Amino acid sequence: MTVPLSSHRRLTVSAALIAALTGALAPATTASAAAVTSPSADPTAIRTRTPAPDMAGVVAALESAMANGAPGAMARYVGPDGPRGRAVGVRDRESGTVMDTRARFRIGSVSKTFSSVVLLQLVEEGRLKLDTPVNTYLEGLLPDDRITVRHLLTHRSGLADYTDAMFNETVPG
Repeated sequence: MTVPLSSHRRLTVSAALIAALTGALAPATTASAAAVTSPSADPTAIRTRTPAPDMAGVVAALESAMANGAPGAMARYVGPDGPRGRAVGVRDRESGTVMDTRARFRIGSVSKTFSSVVLLQLVEEGRLKLDTPVNTYLEGLLPDDRITVRHLLTHRSGLADYTDAMFNETVPG
């Protein structure tokens, strides 16, 4: 049985991993941005080599997560040489199953951030429009054609709030 982390521990683990990975990838991002904005840059050029993350920093972040109560932690990235990663601790305290870089697990609400970034990248590429109904892209997914991509990204349905009238009738005041 896996022991769930408290919200504070999840935040600590997430912050540590994000800090380590962001710091490790910052030079690549900066170099890429400079190449794109440089007047002499070739806009059709494709960057073929990305610097590898600072694995010592990644391991330090993983160990920090364990020091803050996580039973284990894992970081994985896919670079030009294929997938790489590090894992520390255990996946399951009860069985002692070792954490594995090939493990898959949900990352909770953080998934929303990643999904939003990918959707906005598709908007930037012109492959998706924020104010187009979701059913245009995924036919029949939603019960109403008025619900747009923007509504999903802002956690709004695009539909009238029918509960206000219901609560006004059932709860006086």
